[in-house]
Amino acid sequence: MTHVRGIRIKRYYSYCFTYLLIGSAFYLIIFLARNFQSWTCSITAYDNQTIDYYDEWQYRSSLTGKWYQWHVSSNSEQNDVAWQAKWFNGEPDSYLGLIVYLTRHGEIDSLRTSLTQLAKLLVDHPRPVAIFHEGDFNDNATQHSLAQILAPHMPLCFENIHFANSSKRPRSVHRTIHAAYYHMCRFFSSMILYHPLVKQFQYYWRLDAHSFIFAPTPIKDPFEIMQNQRIQYAFIMANEDAERYTTKLWSVFQQFLRQRCLRSSPAVYKTQVGWFSDYSLAMIFTNFAIANVSIFRDHQLIRAWLQTVDNHGGIYRYRWGDAPIHTLALTQFLP
Repeated sequence: MTHVRGIRIKRYYSYCFTYLLIGSAFYLIIFLARNFQSWTCSITAYDNQTIDYYDEWQYRSSLTGKWYQWHVSSNSEQNDVAWQAKWFNGEPDSYLGLIVYLTRHGEIDSLRTSLTQLAKLLVDHPRPVAIFHEGDFNDNATQHSLAQILAPHMPLCFENIHFANSSKRPRSVHRTIHAAYYHMCRFFSSMILYHPLVKQFQYYWRLDAHSFIFAPTPIKDPFEIMQNQRIQYAFIMANEDAERYTTKLWSVFQQFLRQRCLRSSPAVYKTQVGWFSDYSLAMIFTNFAIANVSIFRDHQLIRAWLQTVDNHGGIYRYRWGDAPIHTLALTQFLP
């Protein structure tokens, strides 16, 4: 009996030692993966990439009616002609911040409510508002009706844009999502940064038609707060994205870092990495977010990341949202 008990004890310790070795090897692999980059990376191959092309998307001048191709360029000193918009309620007296909506006529009731609340909250600090649309708000009566909500001090303009449905884009794996949603994701992930109106402002505040802000009294100017406290990006909540909408996004991000001999930042490890070094799916909500335009358009690595995402086609194939795309950039590259 004593002999049998001794064998069992030895077997027990043998199992424990084996599990310990396996666990140690597992965490050693994770450690090595986190702290050593591939020898094949080449920084010089990816530094100072020039981005300069005309996209098939278009925007239309509200004054002349002329259409222009969307110019995407990494040249921040590019001498673009200042964009002239048709402003209701007077032109902006400051270009510190712009409030932007992307919406359609079917959301007009929600939009009216959102604008009404906005006018009350910013009555002491009126800021210009731009409504981007695909022709839904070209009617003069509709424009005047919405402008009246913000009158008399909040400037409002309507920017007609055209999202071309290119046959070159990858076909989506999600059959039930409307094409307009993919366009919205691409618009807010990168394309809005190159619209000539937005380029004139330092900050933009993204609101949706169903973005409702409740407060008993007017609020302080959010753009002045951003400027005075040197805040680059502000948001109100975080959550997890659905795994089916982030297919391959994490692997594309890791490849992007490896190609540039970069390690994941501490913020990425804290928020974006799961228990087994997989993607945590954590993201910040981009509706209601206020951003410094320059961090996405002029920061070399963030700009390169957004261009990598756009070139990959994952927005249209897998429905990558602008929220996880921006979250990865912000947690990796902002201090």
